[in-house]
This record gives sequence, C-alpha cells and structure tokens, in this order.
Amino acid sequence: MAAAGPDAPCGLCSAPAAPYTCPRCHRRLCSLRCYRAHGPCAEAFYRDQVLEALRAERSSPPSPALRGPRGAREAGDAARPAGRGLWEQLSEAERDGFRRLLSSGEAAALLPPWRPWWWRGRGRVEELGDGSGAEEEADEEGGAGRPGPAPPVPAAVPPLSALRAAAPSPLVRFQLPNALFGYAFALSLHGGDEALLPELPDAAIAASAALRGRRPFGSTAEALLSARRDARAAGLPLCPLGDSGTLRAVAQLLEGRDSRDPGADVAAALWHLWRLLRAGARALPPPERSRFRAARRKVGFLLSWSRGATEELAQLAREAWEVHAEVAAEEAAVAQIREGLEKVWGGPRPPPREERTPWMTLLVNDLANELLVVIN
Repeated sequence: MAAAGPDAPCGLCSAPAAPYTCPRCHRRLCSLRCYRAHGPCAEAFYRDQVLEALRAERSSPPSPALRGPRGAREAGDAARPAGRGLWEQLSEAERDGFRRLLSSGEAAALLPPWRPWWWRGRGRVEELGDGSGAEEEADEEGGAGRPGPAPPVPAAVPPLSALRAAAPSPLVRFQLPNALFGYAFALSLHGGDEALLPELPDAAIAASAALRGRRPFGSTAEALLSARRDARAAGLPLCPLGDSGTLRAVAQLLEGRDSRDPGADVAAALWHLWRLLRAGARALPPPERSRFRAARRKVGFLLSWSRGATEELAQLAREAWEVHAEVAAEEAAVAQIREGLEKVWGGPRPPPREERTPWMTLLVNDLANELLVVIN
C-alpha cells in the first residue's frame, strides 16, 4: 500500500497537518493524541520487531560455556514455535508487562543499537556529553552497535563549472552542514532502514531548509541550529542520536575519516542522500515528486561543490565541532537540573499539588528557574 503524502489529512480526526505516520499501515496522524488512539496498530508493529529480534537471538547457537540443562532438549520434545508463536508462549501477565514497555517507549532498549556508518566514538569533546555512558557501553558490547558499511563514494562527480557558469555565492558553504544535518537526522530517526520510503528522505527534507529551497545562512551555527528547529517544527520526534549527537555526526562527516581524501565521507553521504531521495520519489505518486526532485538537484550541486572545496570542509568541520560543544554543554546542564528535580520529586513526575511541602515548592522553583536560564 502506497504511503499517504505529507499533505494528507489525519486519518483519525481529519486535521489538515499530519506529520506522523504509523509504521505499520502508513496512515497519517496529526498529534500524539491521535497516535496513541491508533496505538494498537503501531504497538503490533513494534511487538513483531522485538519478537523477531528475540527469536533471532534464541535461534543463534549458544556458546559452549552457556550450554547446560536449561538449553538442552530431550529427543521427542516438541520444537518451540518460531516467529509469532513466541507471543503465544507468554503468560497474560508477561504480555501486559510487554505492552507497558511498548507504551512507555522502553521497548526500544530491547533492540540491538544502531550505529551510523560514519560512527567513530564520541570524538574530541567526550567530556561534554550527556554523561549517561550509554554510548561507551554500547561500543564495548562485543560487536553490538558497530557501524555498518559506508555507502560508496561516487566514482565521477561533474565539476561545479559544468553545472553553472557563474561563481557560486560565498554563502553556499553553509548550505552543506544544513543538508548533512537533515541526512544524519533522518537516517538515525529510521534506524538506517532504507526501506522506509518515502518517510526517511521526507524527514531529511523536513529538517533541512537547504533541501527545501534557497534559504541563505550566514554561518555554520545558524545553518545547524536552523535544522534543529525545523525538525522540531515539523513535529518529528527526537532521533536516537539526539541534538548533540546529530551535530557531532555533521562534524564527523565534514572532518572525514580518510586523511588522503578528507571529503570522501561528505561525498558518500551526499551520494547516499541523492539515491534515497530518488527512491523516495518513486514511492510517491507523480504529482508529489517535485520537491524530491528539487532536493536531489540541490544535493547534486553540493556534491560537486564539496569535491573541490577541501579547505572549506575543514573549516566547516571546526565550526560544527564548536556548535556541538555548546549544545552538548547545554544538554549536560539540563540533565543535571532534571536529575535534581527528580530527586526532589522522588521520581520522574512531580507529586500531586496537595502533597507538595513548602520547601519542595521553593526548591523546584529554583531548579526550574535555572532550567529556563539554560534553555534561553
């Protein structure tokens, strides 16, 4: 079934703006309220994904050190059903607990972590991370969360002079980090699943004004922070990389991994994005393909520009790292204040107003004021 276009109304309340899409039936949804009302369909999708991961894990041969009576099966025992049969093996209490995991969003932790192909750790500003340690733990889990293979670098890229006669504006350099933010954000949001079309490239367009038109930016910081605002304004959820993680991704792509060809990662990312936009356009009816074609032309232009702008890429990388450091520091400060609030509350949510003591109200107000200072 073809996915509804981004301008399709909400499938539940018919609201005109419907930025969400059910991952199973592709129905457009306008808000978290409608998404939750439509929840059983999405929950079934995620349930199948988690059960499939558990089934694959169970089917993998155990190491000799782990073999024992619990893993042994006597001859003649009935084989355990695979796939959907795993759901039938759970008790009703276990099913209820699993449904609670789905509704709280904690089920995602049961799935193997996804690492982007450009991933190479927390980078030069490790001390400014969120302090959770989740990324380091994932890197130490014996292969879990290792990055996948990098997309190919295009063999031949037409020079910029072949695309336009006039010299480009000096501000064109700031279009690149904005487009790379959209690429990294969209790929992370969909776990690198290129079959999610047209949602994946559509998210890249939503987060990048550079891919939507000729919006100028005066600096790398303006280009990156604009993309972060656009992703939120489009109603897209926070991607697994987070804000600072997506900014770190842009800096890593601009910096490159190959000193012999520092622009190779940028070229690979743009060429990958170009192919995703082409595949996304094919998943839409012809009248809705124009914005994908326009975004593809912009990506082709940036690809040609970047292959002849090695020094500009290095400068953009330095500026992107600076933006990442600032945002990571802000996130760390917010996390510290949130931790303080949760200690006062005794949990992630504040107690009912009638149960709050005067000192608790004063302390919460102080912490809330600190939070406003950090955000503003």
